[in-house]
Amino acid sequence: MLKNNHKQNANRLLMKGLLAFSIVASLSSTVYADQERGTHRTAFQRVEGDLSVMVLGSGGPMATAEGRASAGYLVFTDGKPRVLMDVGGGTYQRLAQSGTNIKDLDIVLLSHLHADHTGDLTPVVKTIYFHNNLARSAAAAQGVILPGRTAPINIYGPAASTLPVTTPGVYYPTPSGPVLVYPSTADYVNGHFSITKGGVERYLKAFVAGISDDDGPMLPGVAVSNFAYTAHDEPSTVPGATLNNVLTTPDGLVIDSIAVDHGPVAALAFRISYKGHVVVYSGDTGTKGIGPNHLGQGNMVKISQGADLLIYDTAVMEQGDAPPNPLFHILHSEPSLIAGVAKAASVKRLVLSHLTPVTSPRIDEVKSIIRSAGFTGRITEAKDLAVYNLGDDD
Repeated sequence: MLKNNHKQNANRLLMKGLLAFSIVASLSSTVYADQERGTHRTAFQRVEGDLSVMVLGSGGPMATAEGRASAGYLVFTDGKPRVLMDVGGGTYQRLAQSGTNIKDLDIVLLSHLHADHTGDLTPVVKTIYFHNNLARSAAAAQGVILPGRTAPINIYGPAASTLPVTTPGVYYPTPSGPVLVYPSTADYVNGHFSITKGGVERYLKAFVAGISDDDGPMLPGVAVSNFAYTAHDEPSTVPGATLNNVLTTPDGLVIDSIAVDHGPVAALAFRISYKGHVVVYSGDTGTKGIGPNHLGQGNMVKISQGADLLIYDTAVMEQGDAPPNPLFHILHSEPSLIAGVAKAASVKRLVLSHLTPVTSPRIDEVKSIIRSAGFTGRITEAKDLAVYNLGDDD
């Protein structure tokens, strides 16, 4: 009995320490974010209206002194964090600075499986459960008992690359034959979290229950959290691609995807619609105008029709300019092609993101090229922790 009491007291002290540390860290991050922007409001406090987007990462795959995090965008419906689009390196830190509690976040969209779009997936997933604990602790202080989180985190992304095994898009040899470079999203996620399929971070199942068991050790009937997820593969074949409904919720949130051209990489663009507002995210795409079907470019026009906000991959300048390596122009969109998509789709506002050392210092030139190509809507340079409230001119 004494041993059990000692263990329970130790667990309580550990939990209190973790909660105190989390609160202090959150407050410190909030102050830092405010100082950086000369404002007294966190990014979360700037969210308002039906549909909003917070930029968690506006940069590309390379660490630079400019300090942009890699790709990541948090979408809010009615002021509540609802959807995470990509979760590249640095998005975890930006999330902390934003002052946002994501305890109820249940939708993660991965445009493709490059590390600068997925690198902070596990830290952010872990944060969901810590944020749930913070909310439970705050409620308990008011005499309200909240259950641990049991709702799954639903992760959507492209199906495996469809390259045939005779192409250079495979690795040779393996004991079982050639292997595609890019797995399916389900294989990627299971490889992280699945207990039965050997996920390298399968410890989360036990860890999540343990940190939420305030009375420890998991007494019968105690409302502890349960780590649960689902993984979904969406169509990723580019030629002939049509809009694919990822999900539609009872409250009217609609998420669609379409396969886009990112060279040999299976990749998706996403469209989020809610209460008459539309956000589209290109992910990474070259949008080359190849052949009569305009491979890639036509797909982006389809998914972007009438968008209030189009967030676009802006990693390269025009062909023949920078970078000199033509591979980057296959994988990413030149400003004139971005303009062509935005103009053809009658987009209201274009947000230039996934900025690199090539495009960030030349952003005014990028905007000028897009204007010269005939796009007349608003153009904005994405910055980490910027917030876009649809229907709000700010």
